[in-house]
Amino acid sequence: MVRIVGAVLAGYVAIGVLVVLTDLIFAAVIPGFRAMAAPPLYYFVIVTCTNTLYSMAGGYLCAMIAGASARKATLGLMIFGEVMGIGSTILQWHAQPHWSALALLVLFPVAVWIGSRLRSGNAGGALASAAAAR
Repeated sequence: MVRIVGAVLAGYVAIGVLVVLTDLIFAAVIPGFRAMAAPPLYYFVIVTCTNTLYSMAGGYLCAMIAGASARKATLGLMIFGEVMGIGSTILQWHAQPHWSALALLVLFPVAVWIGSRLRSGNAGGALASAAAAR
């Protein structure tokens, strides 16, 4: 059980660190980014894409740490991330485009699951199932 909780937390923290690093890169590369009242549209498009990739990496890390309990840990990461995402969406509802917040809520569990399947060696089945779900 401790391993599962550790795997979930490690996956979530890894995603969080990557998200923060992306924001730091935006702040360093785009002049006046921190002073903007609202980030430009391309920021939300890029963040949606990068956060999806980071969620895949978090799912991969979670499954790697969990080992034989990867399925339970992956489900735990999906649930924990969705709860945190819903809370964030509620708090940031007026500060970001609604499509971006909702897209992240939809893409997060799918990306975590794909990342977990990539680790377990069932990547072909995961990607085909994800494509079929669309």
